[in-house]
Amino acid sequence: MKKQIVVVEDNPSIREMIEYILEDHQIEVISFATAGDFRDAMADISPDLYLLDIMLPDGNGTDLCRELKAEPASRETPVIMMSAHFGQGQIECGAEDFIEKPFDIDDLISRIQHQIA
Repeated sequence: MKKQIVVVEDNPSIREMIEYILEDHQIEVISFATAGDFRDAMADISPDLYLLDIMLPDGNGTDLCRELKAEPASRETPVIMMSAHFGQGQIECGAEDFIEKPFDIDDLISRIQHQIA
């Protein structure tokens, strides 16, 4: 069965690149540009992993992570945070991993596959 990942990333170039890379690895991607768009669809999706940017135009990925970890339906689903402005030690939301931008594509794939294996 094909794995499914939700990506919340406001930068269209980064979001499209991640979509392309993951789809090339046979991973289905559902992506959102804002926290609000993600929240509107959150109840209707149940992915294998969430990949969340921290800085979003209408909120932040850390709050989204906390919300996901507080909900019984998504509590066990792995979350990977991404940021160019924050370090791993600054993120406290229960995420399973952190990727610093700019990221290495092979490292991104490896970390995602490790979480959804």
